Amino acid sequence: MRRHALHIDDANSVSGCGHLETALHLFVTCNIFSSLWCHVWLWLGIDFVPSGDLRHHFLQFIKMAGLPISTHVFFRIIWFASVWVLWKEMNDRVFQNTASDLSTLMAKVKLSSYLWLKSKHGLFSYSYHDWWNHPLLCMGVHL
Repeated sequence: MRRHALHIDDANSVSGCGHLETALHLFVTCNIFSSLWCHVWLWLGIDFVPSGDLRHHFLQFIKMAGLPISTHVFFRIIWFASVWVLWKEMNDRVFQNTASDLSTLMAKVKLSSYLWLKSKHGLFSYSYHDWWNHPLLCMGVHL
């Protein structure tokens, strides 16, 4: 790991699951890292069956069936915040030899998505507490 670069033989998942590291594995199918998605769906209060393809996972996530088009930007930001948190966690495990628990990762998703929404949408007037506890209501969705 000289110069913070991985050796070609270090292609196994940093989660420790023993599988070959690919983008699909890291972000969707890894039993360790993909559990974050389950927590994101629980937070949102949405049932979700993930696609086995990264691109389809993204499209399926941002275009939640039955929800208004106005929510797509919110889901896009949540999806990118989740991927960002997973990417940073992978780097922390590889380069810092540290690992966060799932509740910490979920808190990072909530915070990142909230801050990104606040910076992107000047009219987003909800508090962090509201976003933390009622994200769909902050999107204007009443189920």
